[in-house]
Amino acid sequence: MCGRYHLFTGLDEPIKPEGEINLKKEQAIDKSKISRSGDLYLIAAIIAWGVNFPFAKFAMTFMDPIVFSATRYGVASALLFCILWQQKSAIRINLKEALQLVLVGLLGVTLFQGCWAYGLNLTSASKASVLITTSPIFAALISVFRGNRPSLLSWCGILLAFFGVAVVINNSLTEITMGMGTIAGDLLIVGASSMWALYTFASEPIVSRRGAILVTAWSMLFGSIILAVIGIPAISSQDWTLVSINGWLSWGYTAIFGAALGFVWYCAGIVRIGIVRGMVYGFFIPVVAILTSVLFFGEIMTVVQLLGAVIVLAGVKMTRSG
Repeated sequence: MCGRYHLFTGLDEPIKPEGEINLKKEQAIDKSKISRSGDLYLIAAIIAWGVNFPFAKFAMTFMDPIVFSATRYGVASALLFCILWQQKSAIRINLKEALQLVLVGLLGVTLFQGCWAYGLNLTSASKASVLITTSPIFAALISVFRGNRPSLLSWCGILLAFFGVAVVINNSLTEITMGMGTIAGDLLIVGASSMWALYTFASEPIVSRRGAILVTAWSMLFGSIILAVIGIPAISSQDWTLVSINGWLSWGYTAIFGAALGFVWYCAGIVRIGIVRGMVYGFFIPVVAILTSVLFFGEIMTVVQLLGAVIVLAGVKMTRSG
């Protein structure tokens, strides 16, 4: 039986049965509170990321995608550094870590965000939110080259997800229409998804040593600097007076909530309820994006594209389960 040390006698004193029951109840309540707070953090992150798609597309009607991306991630990295400073976390990195983080920033911000922003500018926010969920599919394919062998269920999920991608892009079950419309934007979003998978593998070693928020803050900073250098002509020719108040609000939302706080909330949720349960929430990002885009921005999502979205998500779920 469990006991507690008596202050005066120095002997273990048995805990009364009702004390054990109360202790178990308190522990159960604490776990429930932690789990509930984890769910709330993840719900906040999913809403932030889902709404981010239509808001970003709207903001890019006032500025070039590379201008939008460089400024957005610059502000987001500054906010993450402020959070690290407030938490009194170590921020310094050595030269070797800096070189690693430049590569991570190149993949996760410069290339990913470049493809994502230009792709989103050419396609609908609804379709982009569906196509970007294929990142786990590319991660599974990359793992093959690293010596891992996906199960039969995973391979079926990969094929099913890519079929769903084709349905979403083609927007028809009876004829080929891929030569029309927004295929360039759709393919850029798929390319962004593959870059995110590469970023995940490239950042894994340093994330395990220094933590996700610090790695994200530095990679955002380095990635945004590279974007700014590439985008010097676009930034210098940007007419900031043409950006409306709603445009600035949309840009601010994507920087503060879509890039910075959404990630912090996601990490906080994962820490509390675990990766396996947390990954399930990822399936709701397209749902939030589609609802926001249709209800508030007037986008149209056809029945065929909705069917394709379901197929994509089913394929991703199968891949993860395998």
